[in-house]
Amino acid sequence: MTSVVVTCDEGVGHVQMARADALNALSVPFCREIDEALLALDAREDVRAILISSALKHFCAGADIREMSAMTHEEAKASSFMGCVSAPPRITKPLVVAVKGLAAGGGCELVEMCDIVVAGASARFCHPEITLAAMPGAGGTQRLTRAVGKHIAMDVLLTGRALNAEEALAVGLVSRVVEDEHLEPTALSIARLIASYSSPVTGRIKTAVNLAQVQLEQGLAMERELFHTCFSEHDFKEGLAAFLEKRKPNFLHR
Repeated sequence: MTSVVVTCDEGVGHVQMARADALNALSVPFCREIDEALLALDAREDVRAILISSALKHFCAGADIREMSAMTHEEAKASSFMGCVSAPPRITKPLVVAVKGLAAGGGCELVEMCDIVVAGASARFCHPEITLAAMPGAGGTQRLTRAVGKHIAMDVLLTGRALNAEEALAVGLVSRVVEDEHLEPTALSIARLIASYSSPVTGRIKTAVNLAQVQLEQGLAMERELFHTCFSEHDFKEGLAAFLEKRKPNFLHR
């Protein structure tokens, strides 16, 4: 089974993540597949809106921990590694995402990059990076804070706790909540509705709204630099090893 399934119908390009062996963990090759699919759809004249969803029980487990554990600080910095996809902020067409089950770490950052977020009742959104002595590297400190405000963002980022679908709706992280069985049909109907409108106008609305995200680029650059620092620290290496060995980490706080 392919890791990314792409279809197109009624003006909507649909990208389904299906890395079944790892709960859609965002390895570098998997991220490349997703990015290439999104950019290809964005370039098509017959596509006027794009939907991202998961073919699995969960949306995304986050960055691929096994891959990260083998990466040095120099490698992470040289490759601008961020444990997530990079194309969504460059997509010009409206981007809808349908989320069920877990959206963790880089998976949550992928959600935060999208324009409209439809959550199934089972959805849970979290940033557990702190439990690995790490931090978000693909916009979690920036986009989450802009969506939910400082105090909720600090709570989520500093404790690693998950927001359920209704909590995420209440704080502004998601647009709508529906029962899981209605998730994909609802998200698809939203994307089709957007695709039925004038694409130059939907594109201008998206551009104008994104311009309201003041100093986002500067914040993202600083976040990535701070994230790469984690790769040079003992506690980060210990956090990754403990995760892979399924044990409690022994942080030395250095």
